[in-house]
Amino acid sequence: MSWKLKEKTSSLLAQEKGVIFKDWGGKITVALIYPNTYYVGMSNLGFQTIYYQLNQRPDVVCERAFLPDEEDLPEYQRTHTHLFSLESQRPLLSFDFVAFSVSFENDYLNILKILKMAELPLLSRDRGGDYSLVAMGGICAFANPEPMADFMDFFFVGEGEELCGEVIDVYKTIRDPVQQREVFLERLLELEGVYVPRFYRVRYREDGRVKEVVPYGKSPVPVKKRRLKDVNNYDTISYIRTPNTEFGAMCLLEVGRGCGRGCRFCLEGEVYRPIRHRSLPAILRAADRASEDSKKIGLVGACVSDYPWIDGLCTALRERGLKISVSSLRADTVTEPLLKALVESGHKTITLAPESGTERLRYLIRKEISDGEILHAVDLIARSGIPNLKLYFMIGLPTETDEDVLAIAELSKKVKHKMLSCCRNQRRLGRITLSINAFVPKPWTAFQWVPFEETSSLEAKLKRIRQALKGVANITVTHELPKWAYLQALLARADRRASGLLLLVLENGGNWSLAYREWSLNPDFYVYRPRGLEEVFPWDHLEVGVKKERLIMEYRKAGLG
Repeated sequence: MSWKLKEKTSSLLAQEKGVIFKDWGGKITVALIYPNTYYVGMSNLGFQTIYYQLNQRPDVVCERAFLPDEEDLPEYQRTHTHLFSLESQRPLLSFDFVAFSVSFENDYLNILKILKMAELPLLSRDRGGDYSLVAMGGICAFANPEPMADFMDFFFVGEGEELCGEVIDVYKTIRDPVQQREVFLERLLELEGVYVPRFYRVRYREDGRVKEVVPYGKSPVPVKKRRLKDVNNYDTISYIRTPNTEFGAMCLLEVGRGCGRGCRFCLEGEVYRPIRHRSLPAILRAADRASEDSKKIGLVGACVSDYPWIDGLCTALRERGLKISVSSLRADTVTEPLLKALVESGHKTITLAPESGTERLRYLIRKEISDGEILHAVDLIARSGIPNLKLYFMIGLPTETDEDVLAIAELSKKVKHKMLSCCRNQRRLGRITLSINAFVPKPWTAFQWVPFEETSSLEAKLKRIRQALKGVANITVTHELPKWAYLQALLARADRRASGLLLLVLENGGNWSLAYREWSLNPDFYVYRPRGLEEVFPWDHLEVGVKKERLIMEYRKAGLG
């Protein structure tokens, strides 16, 4: 192992609070991997929660690993160092399980890079004998696991706090689980919430669409998502604090799961149904635990300001001497007590998500917030003394017109005017940042049938917005490149054949354009093609608690079918 890499790892560990070190003797070993850098991965609550839950078992050692930073790759190559874990700095090859926690489709290529650096065979069918079992959890594992099906031995479908322990229990019943991996994988079929793709065959129509997914033997159809019945039984907090991440030493705390709003574009709001708010005593219990090492609490949830007892929660946290932060607020649920707590905590920026510049389009996507409600929220925010605003918008939504696009700029100007009128006594206006991203149709949503908009059209829309705001002081426009949204749209709705594309990208050193040309299929087939209501989706053999009939009804209510 490279001494330089070992030193960097030791330095990271030395700055952490809450890391768990365990002796390996006689224990089942799990390498839990976030397929991005340490800085990104340590901000993920699901990743940290599973790390903690597994390490509560006396018979398990769970250690973390990440995609190396770009500047460290030459050192790995020069020294022929295998990718290793943080805690014991053992190579991933030495673990019984290599488990990925995946939240974003654009990290799929990173998974292949990690497997290659660990010298684990990329394809599940090539891993026999003493190789680690490779698994995947996170929202991508139950939204649409199919693009990764050829690489994974199994998937955690749904929430893993209880399920991960049950998988370990099955593993312990097999005399030699690695040598008898087929027996182990067959036994996993008995667990609700586990998907083993090798026991399912996909049949395709002549036109390339999925015809059906055929199970082998006792493989369940559908594969049912696992969900926690009582979220109060588990504290979902960032158990490890480190300054080397986006949130610094702040402790993140989840207030609940799911969202009852039903926005037609939102994957998270659908697949985490039903909405489950943590009780106030449960959150305060978790906050007391978190405050032992951190005096700043970041409240996390699909819509934090929708939490029914948000004002009481903020008051109780402030009475404990804790500072509060939130990721974003919904404009129609901003309250003065919440803002007061945020100001007292030193909050300098509030994030709102209008999504669209016009009420018409907002109501079509079921983000039913009026311009008046947005401006009223801005008024409350400005008067509270919080100087900066961040606004999330999408372009490329179904039925979007030029008027809708230009309205993003017009609404932003109105927001600025409202802030100016509230802050006349202040020396300067804070900054308004627009984050504009392309709409990506996702599985399990009412918009899963619509195509992604042409990247050239999206680029033109971004240009029009920038031109409309040219010379307007204090408003900054940020956005991702449409080509990366195209990739997300591809991987979000592709079938198993996408594994061939991912392998080509890996072989071509990350050159997606070259891989698109070399791939036997046309990526536009997955991205730009509208779906018929009768189409079989690659994920239809899963059951995540979302009825297709209701999605069709919402699709038609939006005037799209």
